[in-house]
Amino acid sequence: METIPLILLILFGSALLSYVIGKINFVLKVGVALAGILVSGYYFLQLYGQAQSYTFRLLGFDIIWRINPLSWFFGMLIFGLGILVAIFSTSYMKNKERVDFYCFALCMTIASMFGIVVSGDLLSFFFFWEIMTWASFLMVIYYRYEAQAAGIKYFVMSMIGAYSMLIAILMVYAQLGTFSFDALASGWSDFSVSFQIALFVLFAIGFGVKAAVMPLHTWAPDAYGMSPAPFSALFSGVLSKMGIYGFALLMFVFGAGKLAGSVTTIHGVALPSYILAWFGALTALIATLIAVMQDDAKKLLAYSSVGQLGYIILGFSLNSSMGTTAALFHAVNHTIFKGMLFLSIGAVFYRTGTRKLSEMGGLISNMPYTFFVVLLGIITMAGIPPLSGFVGKWLIYEALLEKQMVLLAVVAFMASTAAFLYCYRLIFTIFLGQRPPRFDDVKEVPWTQRAPMLLLSLLTIYLGFYPYGLLNLIGQAESTVMGLVPMNLSQSILFNDLGHVSTIAVMNTVGTVFVIVFVLFNTLYKRSRKVGLKDIHTSGEVPGPEINLHYATDFYQPFSRSIRYVLERSADRLYGQFANNLEGFFDVLRYVYTGNAQTYALFVIMFLAMLLMFTNWLI
Repeated sequence: METIPLILLILFGSALLSYVIGKINFVLKVGVALAGILVSGYYFLQLYGQAQSYTFRLLGFDIIWRINPLSWFFGMLIFGLGILVAIFSTSYMKNKERVDFYCFALCMTIASMFGIVVSGDLLSFFFFWEIMTWASFLMVIYYRYEAQAAGIKYFVMSMIGAYSMLIAILMVYAQLGTFSFDALASGWSDFSVSFQIALFVLFAIGFGVKAAVMPLHTWAPDAYGMSPAPFSALFSGVLSKMGIYGFALLMFVFGAGKLAGSVTTIHGVALPSYILAWFGALTALIATLIAVMQDDAKKLLAYSSVGQLGYIILGFSLNSSMGTTAALFHAVNHTIFKGMLFLSIGAVFYRTGTRKLSEMGGLISNMPYTFFVVLLGIITMAGIPPLSGFVGKWLIYEALLEKQMVLLAVVAFMASTAAFLYCYRLIFTIFLGQRPPRFDDVKEVPWTQRAPMLLLSLLTIYLGFYPYGLLNLIGQAESTVMGLVPMNLSQSILFNDLGHVSTIAVMNTVGTVFVIVFVLFNTLYKRSRKVGLKDIHTSGEVPGPEINLHYATDFYQPFSRSIRYVLERSADRLYGQFANNLEGFFDVLRYVYTGNAQTYALFVIMFLAMLLMFTNWLI
């Protein structure tokens, strides 16, 4: 049997089997789901370096499934994080309700995402896209009534994106008579400019919803927040990348990158792409500012995820080799550090039962492994050397400067700088300061939860000083599928027209500084002693245990006043007002469409009477 259909069969089969036999006991349903994901991941690894294609006809249409370096790249993210999430879930979901339902939706989501990246035609692409939407919707409403509002918002926004994409697909079929990616790529240049722009806008809306580009992002904070913690990691880390994968197809496979030869360009970038670049940059900045003010840890990470996806959209919009390399590298970074952070917050919730930052503190001694993962995660997310986040953001800034887009580079840098604020808040309010007494007995999570988080931590360290392997994989996708010339690189040194950077040199420099500081601290300050979490300066007073010395409520209140103008603007409220006006309009229509035949007959008589009255005037 062909490998691609076999993987899909295993994943969809595991979903159904885990749900059916899940009524028996916990071990069976979790074991079947985990085994299915592991086995399909093993077969997926066998596809590395291959260019397989599987074609068959269905209802008179050619269905094409194929693997190439670009689809393998995104498949690597799907199975890499999917397997770790499945392992994490084995202990996290224990004693939870409807675990069979959870396993079913998890396997279905992974299967549909794999189906998306191996699709070679728009019909199967849309089919798997809809399965992914439905499966993830089931996860959003996992907690039933309390998640109802989040589920409805996610579903409505997903439908807007899906119908936009469907209109674009039907337009392509009407012009070409086929759904094939290859036919679209070769026929794109023959479309009129207005037709190309229409396709660009419609596909961009469809992919932008899943990539949470502002103002299409409103579903993400609630959906990420209400989903079970392990799935939130998959939601943010991988499912959002299906929108990114769609943009990669749109720009470099479908042919939207050729727009620069037909429309007005700015700094060598087609106007529609330039506008999209600004959407990406503003998404990165505004979402970051909103994330700073969140007290719910998962919502903070959700807005942070929206902001980081903005960087990736920004990179793709430049339609250049360096911009694409930066976008794909940061896509991997985002998968890694969002996986780390969402799993870590899930671990904290697993032990404390709360996600509110203002209710926590001082957990560093109780959960040291989780603290270490969060520390590395926020360092990576902030783009601080020597971890992999530095390489990704450095490439984005270089790509912007290469295109002489200085203002966009300034906005992106402002977003990155503001990210330090929520990074600090996340780690300070949970792990540092004063620990509430009710958390004194909190323990570290089981190894089935620690191991996936620590493995992701090792990945961000490895890619920080040796990104060559990943960049080489990106280069293969660019040269064979995307029609780009890969970046010039040599092992740990990245070259471009503006200069070069050696990641090993950065790693050695930062490591040397840490060693020097450590030695000096232990040499010059011999009288130093280890202090407890509550051993702080209190001006000679002895505070009682009921006095909270941990500043966690209204953490950035002065800052929030300075950005009040941004915070007062809400796409949610805008959509709500539009929905209310639409509802009022439909209320008026109810007086017309009553369902009563006599009423309709009266309207017809009135209309004919008006025609008779104004006949002479009309003539």
